[in-house]
Amino acid sequence: MFSISSHPRFRPLLLTTVLVTLTQWLHAAELEEVFVSAERSPSTRESLTLSAYRVDGETLALATATHITEVASRLPAVWISRGNGQESLVSVRSPVLTGSGGCGSVLMAQNNIALRAPGFCNVNQLFDAHLEFAGALESINGPVPATYGANGLHGMINILAPSDPQSVPNAIQLEVGSNNYNRVNLTRQAGTDNSPWLVGFTGISYGGYQRDSGYDQQKLSVLRRVEADQLTHTSFLSYTHLNQETAGYIQGNDAYRLEPAKRDNPNPEAFRDAYALNAFHRIEGLSASDNPWSVTLFARHNDMRFLQHYLPWQAIEETGHSSIGAQSDWQSPWAGGTLKLGIDAQFTRGYLIEEQPQPFSPNQPQGKHYDYTIEASTAAIFALLTKDLSNALTWRSGVRLESTLYDYNNRLSSGSACSPSASACRFYRTSDTRDRFSDINAHTGLLWRLSESHSVRFHLATGYRPPETSELYRLQNGQNAAQLDSESARSIELGWRANFETLEMDASLYRMNKSDVIFQDANRYYVTGAKTRHQGFELKLSSKVPGPWNADLAVSYGSHEYANDPGYLGVNQSIVGNAMDTAPEWMGSARVRYTQATWQAELEAIYLDPYTTEPTNSNWYEGHTLVNLRATRQWNQDWSSSVRVMNLANTDYAERADFGFGNERFFVGEPRSLFVTLRYQP
Repeated sequence: MFSISSHPRFRPLLLTTVLVTLTQWLHAAELEEVFVSAERSPSTRESLTLSAYRVDGETLALATATHITEVASRLPAVWISRGNGQESLVSVRSPVLTGSGGCGSVLMAQNNIALRAPGFCNVNQLFDAHLEFAGALESINGPVPATYGANGLHGMINILAPSDPQSVPNAIQLEVGSNNYNRVNLTRQAGTDNSPWLVGFTGISYGGYQRDSGYDQQKLSVLRRVEADQLTHTSFLSYTHLNQETAGYIQGNDAYRLEPAKRDNPNPEAFRDAYALNAFHRIEGLSASDNPWSVTLFARHNDMRFLQHYLPWQAIEETGHSSIGAQSDWQSPWAGGTLKLGIDAQFTRGYLIEEQPQPFSPNQPQGKHYDYTIEASTAAIFALLTKDLSNALTWRSGVRLESTLYDYNNRLSSGSACSPSASACRFYRTSDTRDRFSDINAHTGLLWRLSESHSVRFHLATGYRPPETSELYRLQNGQNAAQLDSESARSIELGWRANFETLEMDASLYRMNKSDVIFQDANRYYVTGAKTRHQGFELKLSSKVPGPWNADLAVSYGSHEYANDPGYLGVNQSIVGNAMDTAPEWMGSARVRYTQATWQAELEAIYLDPYTTEPTNSNWYEGHTLVNLRATRQWNQDWSSSVRVMNLANTDYAERADFGFGNERFFVGEPRSLFVTLRYQP
């Protein structure tokens, strides 16, 4: 029998109705000020018309995550799907997108600066950031505002260093865990009160759950903040290094449930070696005046070498790039409101080499498939206007114009990478060329403060991503040039923020349409023309009950569908209206905490809905629910310890399910794991 409560399309409506009914019994309280970096400088979340969420430093310290997915689940509509080791794929109001479209559709940043330059992203680039050093983790859900621009189609993940070096104490933390996991964290203050420094180091060694897997990783960050002569100087340097022995997909029907297969590694030869250097110096002036301004100079460098274990011919890829750039903005009263203007620019030099060590077939020959360099420049201007239309109504609007130029240089012969006898050579090297992409994103919204404890927001936004360099120049099957446009998105959102004496709430309804989506067609050509639609609901609840008990909830419902039949590779039927692959409808996490003077415990549940693993919706992963337990104990002024039990119920699950080359494929989720930490803080 049909019922509203059982039909998945009506669950968001039911949840909202129950929520509204319950809140009528709660007393209102003034909205709490939570500062986020959604517009690149600190703003109260309550003043924004877009959706922005934050995990603070205290929560990060309790979580002590071994991978960013363990804390990202606290952000609604965010799923960072863990691959093997430190690999990941990111989803924000979206499916888990793979390849260039995956890393280009969500902006991944550290301290408001993209981890990779436009056109040079990598789906695993979050391992460039120093999460253990972070003072906060933030997300923007939906197209990013005009302060950011390229690649923020679906949203943004932003890892922020501590705002004050003196807020982090000197400490040494030693951790041991299952499967030979060992980690050391060090933080050390230096300098003076007027010129404080903070240094953080993390060293990790992990033996791996699967055979012939594991990684070693080192991270070093240095932060300095100086206030003098009405100026604030903030300097930051971060270095990360990863040596990973990668376990590949296991294959077969529900193979992640089978004990012999779970620890197998079909690709013991797979590896990933990467390092990254990110630095910036920010100058902020007259923050207390009507004309605050800031200038940020930044630089990045990264290199990575890995085996393409997910492809039968297993070529080795080497890639990297170096960038220098600047971000600037200036704010002033204007037209009865506040106007912020900015200019951003960066210059990048990058390279890519793909080489196959062993013979495979005439169409995938031994030797170099690609070897090219690219010089890229990006320049943008933006404006944001905030204006109070009445005591209760505020209008916020912004626009950004951005231009990206790629200058591509092929260092091999142009044309086919195969011998003339090859029947269908997989690799094609295009001739030297230059490509420019000019894009605009804009947003406008209204914030209506119903009372000191309630506000309603309405937000319209557009977003874009220029083609990635690998989509333009890593061509296949004889395609001699990729005629691509930038992907674009249009989004509409309605939200409600409320604060009660015992509960804080943030809820949103959204719809977004994407067009000019880049994909590989039946000929393996990179082309433009796919369309998708995305709509859903997200909710963040945090209790504020007096006493030792507290709880919070992050839940989302999303419908992500194909909106046309562009002719995807390997798809020979209509997929209009089909669910996009790796797009669970319901995702959620809930935590209950008990806090006393010297100890704290947290029980967490994480839910992931079933999802299809390919566009025809013929193959599905059944989803999972995980339970985690964390506890900390302060023994005296200097010593504390903590324990974490991950996957407490010992559930068989897949970190990521996939379908490729005619097989179900899985990255295996680890069984119950124990981690123990000892911390000395003099």
